[in-house]
Amino acid sequence: SSMDYEPADNFAKVVISGEIRALQVHGEDETGMLKLTMYGSDEDVLVMSPGEYQLACHMNEPKPKDLGNFVMSPMPGTLISYGVQEGDIVEMGQELCVVEAMKMQNVIRSHKAGAKVGKLHGVVGASLRADEVLIEFEQMESE
Repeated sequence: SSMDYEPADNFAKVVISGEIRALQVHGEDETGMLKLTMYGSDEDVLVMSPGEYQLACHMNEPKPKDLGNFVMSPMPGTLISYGVQEGDIVEMGQELCVVEAMKMQNVIRSHKAGAKVGKLHGVVGASLRADEVLIEFEQMESE
């Protein structure tokens, strides 16, 4: 197979099994992944050089982190207050903290029942990044 493509174009010509096909190219993300459409089917395709492909074959898939014992900031903003202290046992839906973003105060509530607050990571009044850890729960015995 071969491919004729200019990044400024919305279409690419490819040769598959000796036949010329047209692909619609929707764009490329920051990782180099191309979003393509052919015959109504959308696909994400990563184009690599032969050397990149050989190296990629030896890389392990990243293991997803278990973030179930953490409460993260859902957006950039400012930590206004905590509604809990270290050592508290929380209930499902209980107010944990308040994050202000774009002049709106957002109450962050517990996604666990019976969990013990292990550590408060943020400082009240501090600026937060999205996905910054605010609260860490202690490991429960059953986990």
